[in-house]
Amino acid sequence: MTDNTGDTAATGGNIWDKLTFAVKGDKGTATADGWVTESAGPVGGFLIDLETAEGLVRQSDWIVERLQETAQIARDLVNIQPPAEDPGSMHFTEVARQANQLGADNVQQQWEHARAIAKNLRKALNVYKETDEQAGTDVKNAGGGDGGGLFN
Repeated sequence: MTDNTGDTAATGGNIWDKLTFAVKGDKGTATADGWVTESAGPVGGFLIDLETAEGLVRQSDWIVERLQETAQIARDLVNIQPPAEDPGSMHFTEVARQANQLGADNVQQQWEHARAIAKNLRKALNVYKETDEQAGTDVKNAGGGDGGGLFN
């Protein structure tokens, strides 16, 4: 049963899809969608400084990697074999496989969720950092070389 209020629990959506990660620094505020003007007001979601954003991206990458490894282990547990071909072992193993499948599905969802958060964080950080790279390229191009300064 779903309603039209946007309840992600009822619709099965991801709450993090609707939140914005914004990196704020001396140059302004960047989100995954681009720069936010001060007149736009609060961007909603999480507003973090550059240093925190870099740390969160590293930490979220680590979490995604660990969850991916755990998801593989969980998938492997779905394929367990009974220790013997007797009815008790066969039945117990089938129940264990079903439970392991539920666990594997859960870990897979956690991995997808963490991966989406890491991706959104990285996108906002990349938008912020691209201006530094573009500025360096523009200076180099304007000078016609490696800086184009007075002493080249």
